[in-house]
Amino acid sequence: MSILVFMGKFLLYLTILFILGIPAIRAYLASPSHALNAFDFITFYLPMNLVPFIALIMATPIDNKRRLKLIVGGSFLILLFTLVVIVLQFNFISVAGELFYIYAIGRTAFPFLLWFAFVYKDLNFEL
Repeated sequence: MSILVFMGKFLLYLTILFILGIPAIRAYLASPSHALNAFDFITFYLPMNLVPFIALIMATPIDNKRRLKLIVGGSFLILLFTLVVIVLQFNFISVAGELFYIYAIGRTAFPFLLWFAFVYKDLNFEL
């Protein structure tokens, strides 16, 4: 697969998934209190990791059965990663700011690293 075709598919899926999330993002931003609760976690924080990961998996040329397994397994790992960081922030208040920075970097890098770990054998890009 051409890297340009892959990037085009990835950007298309990414755009579609983020457009579908606009109502949840609007509700979060309109809320006067941004305290962490289950609704905000599911509709705002978690999709920030899930959307790029799902878009990467959807753009990768693999069979649909494996694609579904990777999305389910990866979603679980991303959920676990997010929950661990949040629990650490609440338990170690003195370093919560530093943990937030780790989470911010991890939120960006983790979906890409997870995708690469899952599909590195299937990748054979051409220019």
